Amino acid sequence: MAATMSCSCGAINLDVSDNFCPQCGDRNVSEERQLIEYYFKRGHEYKAIVHLLSKQHGIDMCERTLKSRLQEYGLRRRLPQCDLQQVEERIARQLNGPGCMGGYRSIWHSLRLEGVQVPRNTVEAMVRELDPEGCEVRKAKRLRRRKYSSPGPNFCWHLDGYDKLKPYGFPIHGCIDGWSRRILWLQVARSNNNPEVPASYFIGCVNECGGCPVKVRTDCGTENGIIAAMQCEFRGTLDAHKYGTSPANQRIESWWSFFRRNRSTWWINYFNDLISRELFNPGNEFETEALWYCFSGILQQDLDMVKEHWNTHRIRKSRHDTVAGVPDELYVLPECNGGVDGLLLPIAEEQIHYVFQNLLPQFEDESSVYTEYFDYVLSNCDLEFPSDWEEAEALYLILIEVGGQRNDT
Repeated sequence: MAATMSCSCGAINLDVSDNFCPQCGDRNVSEERQLIEYYFKRGHEYKAIVHLLSKQHGIDMCERTLKSRLQEYGLRRRLPQCDLQQVEERIARQLNGPGCMGGYRSIWHSLRLEGVQVPRNTVEAMVRELDPEGCEVRKAKRLRRRKYSSPGPNFCWHLDGYDKLKPYGFPIHGCIDGWSRRILWLQVARSNNNPEVPASYFIGCVNECGGCPVKVRTDCGTENGIIAAMQCEFRGTLDAHKYGTSPANQRIESWWSFFRRNRSTWWINYFNDLISRELFNPGNEFETEALWYCFSGILQQDLDMVKEHWNTHRIRKSRHDTVAGVPDELYVLPECNGGVDGLLLPIAEEQIHYVFQNLLPQFEDESSVYTEYFDYVLSNCDLEFPSDWEEAEALYLILIEVGGQRNDT
């Protein structure tokens, strides 16, 4: 999730990667502080913050100056001051949801992303106290891994769909950079079999990054045909895209395994629980549409959080031939970690627009007549759109009751 700030003229909101407002040409006087706080709260080391400020925003300072700024802003990592009761409440809230699938390191990192500085051993003790059974379940298992070779970021993007939530109406599509392990997109969609859906994610990512990778790796599914055509058009060679079996698509398949252990299992169990309580019938079109209406936004928020959490966490060193570090840092600063920079092929906006118009001429996000009906119910019953899974379930039950479907099934 990108941080935003307003320029001094108040004309627009700037992303952290922007240097100045194009309308007034002035940098916000508080931009430097906001950027330092942004990177500090995401756990980047001092050296990495200095490099990120210089490379991404044109702000040059040494580590000594950075430490002075942090002291001035009251930011510190050693002996941080925190309200332990508030920390315990936040941990309990995470454990009462899909966050319970992660360990104490995951919860500690989530707290840090929220701006809560607390010692990791304190979080570990609280998690053990609040969720002793979960600690036993989350014990790590050893895996035998194949060797993976890549010179740097944007050498190969690995794409794949995730179907474990598809029986409940929530297919997911994702992409990971092979060298840095940075998640480039993670989206829930109405369908991941329609070739235009993953292609729209790919073209959007190319537009956001300003270029395409050396290679794109997908499985042999028909939903990847348009992506293959786009990548080969951008690179001008058929070797720019590679098909392979799904298990051999090592990077993304490995990440799906992590996702299953640390997040999606909670959602699978939750939707199965709705079925066992006879609140949801996957064969009922109305209930499936109501479930999508209520939970798709909540699930996407969770995926966005998972993406940010992964991209800002630290991958530890291992005996395998992989690069240790923070995915965001590895992607932006490969030269600091033994990787090759500059592998991304710049693509002009005109070419991106040309490819989009010729390969996705009539693409629109899928919607249904049920959406209009559910919007009508919300507006006429003074209901609010849900902000968490509990509110989503409550709204779902109301929609089912209003629709009279519980008596028809």
